[in-house]
Amino acid sequence: MLWVHADHPERRVRLGYCLNLHAAETLEELFASLRGVTLPLRDRFRDPAARSGAFGVGMYIPARLAGELVAPAGAAGLEALREFLGAEGLDPFTWNAFPFGDFQTDGLKERVYEPLWTEAARARYTLDVAHLAQSLVGEDEGRSHISISTHGGRYGAWEAGEAERAQAELRGVLRALAASEGIPVVLSVEAEPCSSASDTRAAAEWVAGLDSENFALCLDCCHSAVEFEDAEAALALCRAAGLGKVQFSSALRLEDPATHPQGVEALLALDEPRFLHQVLTPDADVRASDLPSLAAALATQQRWLQQAEWRCHFHVPVDLQSYAGLGTTSAHADRLVTGLLEAPQSWHRTELHLEIETYTWSVLANAPSDGTGLVDALEKEYRHVIALLRSAGWERA
Repeated sequence: MLWVHADHPERRVRLGYCLNLHAAETLEELFASLRGVTLPLRDRFRDPAARSGAFGVGMYIPARLAGELVAPAGAAGLEALREFLGAEGLDPFTWNAFPFGDFQTDGLKERVYEPLWTEAARARYTLDVAHLAQSLVGEDEGRSHISISTHGGRYGAWEAGEAERAQAELRGVLRALAASEGIPVVLSVEAEPCSSASDTRAAAEWVAGLDSENFALCLDCCHSAVEFEDAEAALALCRAAGLGKVQFSSALRLEDPATHPQGVEALLALDEPRFLHQVLTPDADVRASDLPSLAAALATQQRWLQQAEWRCHFHVPVDLQSYAGLGTTSAHADRLVTGLLEAPQSWHRTELHLEIETYTWSVLANAPSDGTGLVDALEKEYRHVIALLRSAGWERA
């Protein structure tokens, strides 16, 4: 979806959702998920009066499929995908190149960072995605850029020599992006707790150190909240470093855990085998890499119960203020996005890319993971974000 503002005619907002929530491993699976979820969702928002009927999507294509499509033997498949997106009015304006593959698979956890940015395979995948993005994007004279999100390097702190090797790989990618023709591709670094770029400040320093017009931040609202970031401070860092895209997402929170044992129990019960769920507190020394680590720490460390609040990296629907007896950080996400929508003159680029990224439907208890129920749930998330857009004076183009 494309959004415009009467007071800022040179600025636009593109809105979509990330396809990693129904991640496909083959082209056939991708077409099936687009037909089963994306097209019915698009139909919920058809506007006969709109000048542009394009429905934004945040593309996710794993490394193996990306490599197949950019190879000469994959030309027919690439053309079929291009024709499908064009015929159905889907706008692939932003891409997720963080997970390498098998994203919706048990046992993934911290392996989602593999390969690290120290490895040539990570660079190759990123360039394949950039090639696909430029090949598939539709004609639009006002388009400022294509955004691609990636991770900050590795899970955990850098080991000896790794940061330098990662910078070398990144520089090669950024040189290739700068030399490519067509719409600029902006590689956008996503901070995530307990990684080498754990918060927005660390990610901004990584971006500044490579000093490229094709390198910027991806602001993930869930991750920012889990790190207990001040919203205005995070936005200031984004304005200084440049912002390629925003992932609209929300985390879980538990206030005063010492007096809410049922909340502690509810949080621990959400442990599942697929995704990382780091738990942080206002004290930087009191953090857990996942829910089982939190359970182990609670058995021996009383300081966890002395904290005023816990926040857990567990993406939950952005329209919810509570889930499973716990609070959410939806207010933080709303503040971040509203701050951007109300100050479009501060953007580095003429467009703001907004991507709803609740990828956890497959592991949320009693939540729909496919079919009409999932489309209903995604519609509610869209309605929430659309309300923020309209409150800030934005209207659909």
